[in-house]
Amino acid sequence: MQNVELDAEFRSSNGKGIARRLRMAGQIPAVLYSRGKATSLSLNLAHVQKAFHSHAGSHAIFRLKVTGTSDGKGSVMALIRDVQRDPLTGRIMHLDFFELSEKDLVRNKVPVEIIGETPAGVKLGGVLEHHVREITVECLPAAMPDHLKVDASSLAMNESFHVRDLPAMPGLRVLDSPDTVLVHILPPRTEAPAETVESTTAEPVKK
Repeated sequence: MQNVELDAEFRSSNGKGIARRLRMAGQIPAVLYSRGKATSLSLNLAHVQKAFHSHAGSHAIFRLKVTGTSDGKGSVMALIRDVQRDPLTGRIMHLDFFELSEKDLVRNKVPVEIIGETPAGVKLGGVLEHHVREITVECLPAAMPDHLKVDASSLAMNESFHVRDLPAMPGLRVLDSPDTVLVHILPPRTEAPAETVESTTAEPVKK
């Protein structure tokens, strides 16, 4: 997985008032957690939104280029562990990052991408159901894939592609159950015959 670069600025001030002013200025308050230490940061909202629209989205491995730190730490590899959004607008309000080490195994969610030609079952009128769109994997940061590809071309009617059907990748362990269904081909729906309603002649009510 290619690292997504983001500029971040160290901030020494915290509180709701500070966070509100940052958001009004187009910034996002964030915290970087590293070995029991929490560092407050701010990031440009537009840059974060653009990064979230990359292929891996919010599950990408980020390279934070931090300025203004007292310890001189300029570049940090990190994952996002929590995204807080406005419940009404969906706007990103706060981010929590977790620093990574190149030598330590990391768990992360990876998008599932369906590839290949139109499945055989779909050509016969079936419907492709994409059951699981993300899979949890464990590996070193350098081995983290952008996505896991599922070739559904050969799936016939009522056939499924499971986690166990994924090709093995050196240094990567899938943590989801092998029996988890990723893709399934449903048979076409058959419409039930319309019920025949007998018409009756209304009789006058006797008084």
